Amino acid sequence: QSDSLNLRVNTYMHHHLEEENKAIKLIFRDAIASSENNLREIESFFNRIHYPIPQGFTEHDVNIDTPKLFSDHLCLKYLHEMTIHGLSGYSVALTVSTCGEMRKFYEDKIHDTIKLYNQTIDVLLEKGLYHRPPYLPIPVGIDFIKTENFFDGFFSDRRTLNGQEISNVFFNLKKSIITKALITGFCQVATSKEAQKILKKALGIKQKHIDLFSRILTKDLLLAPPLWDSDVTDSTVPPFSDKLIMYLTGFLFGTAIAYYGAGLGTTMRSDLVLNYEQFILEDLKFAEDWTDLMIKNQWLEQPPKATDRKKL
Repeated sequence: QSDSLNLRVNTYMHHHLEEENKAIKLIFRDAIASSENNLREIESFFNRIHYPIPQGFTEHDVNIDTPKLFSDHLCLKYLHEMTIHGLSGYSVALTVSTCGEMRKFYEDKIHDTIKLYNQTIDVLLEKGLYHRPPYLPIPVGIDFIKTENFFDGFFSDRRTLNGQEISNVFFNLKKSIITKALITGFCQVATSKEAQKILKKALGIKQKHIDLFSRILTKDLLLAPPLWDSDVTDSTVPPFSDKLIMYLTGFLFGTAIAYYGAGLGTTMRSDLVLNYEQFILEDLKFAEDWTDLMIKNQWLEQPPKATDRKKL
């Protein structure tokens, strides 16, 4: 499902890239070829064991001849973010696989995605589009925590953010900014009133998270990355089906929950703990509404499940 979605979105984006952005076009060409190869391998696995092939997303879920919705630079940022998700997903899949053939498959995909990740970040750096996390001064020597209020974040004398906290806040902020820009475009082109209502709710949640993450950084005089909303065109012609739009939106919220959890697990300041817990709960509440809409429209394929022995 993920590879078929990537193939449709990347094909659309590649079709609309400007000719002068040859480096970006080459990266998208590699991404499309990778998805096509992955789908062939996956279908081969399924056919060999006579397993039904998921429908995923087809040519009916995209219309590449519609007007351009995202700038070339936003497309590149999107692809960069998706390589991060790919690396995380393939790494987890490798660690829960037993079959040697599957472990080799995921190992190969990790190598392919690392190559794609490096390509995207190199071009982003070259074009001045990659916003680096804040630099930290090198410690004078080894030190140890001496006061109990190290974990306190609710009072005026709270300590500044440490390296892990900055990294996670900055990373989650960048992801939220790209997610909001994408959903801004989706809001313009979604055809269903129900889908538009859910997407507007998603925009409100992401804007709230962006505002709070930005304030957390600026309180310590750390620079927050800029928004990408202006890189969405004014097109209202839908290039994607509502099914694809909603699936991708749900995917982005699902990964946000996972990364918020990672931030929660490494933070040592109580106010940040509360922020992450609040964000996770808000995204989970959104996921409930999203799931209801997906099930109502028959947009969610049933994943494999255990045998229900009670019904035998």
